[in-house]
Amino acid sequence: MSDKPSRGEGEYFALREAELHRERHRNAIQSHREQERKAHFMKCPHCGADLATVSVDGFTVDRCVECRGVFIEAKAAEGLLKTKHETLHGIFKSMIRGVSSH
Repeated sequence: MSDKPSRGEGEYFALREAELHRERHRNAIQSHREQERKAHFMKCPHCGADLATVSVDGFTVDRCVECRGVFIEAKAAEGLLKTKHETLHGIFKSMIRGVSSH
């Protein structure tokens, strides 16, 4: 009996090693994405400073503590779209003037 693997065995192990390599690669990409997401969570996309969650007339927005940028999540934006024009105008004026987190 030979110590050399048969052709079928060699192919099996080569395919298995390739699959393990692909799986490790996928896991590394997923881990990198999760680390990036955690590093950028509640950070301003404009300047990178921290975002503070504030309430403006019953709507929750994220406001940058440095550049004062305002970021609205989709659910809050949908709620804003359902408000009356005058109310919406007042909400945006409050955001622009600077909203305290109290």
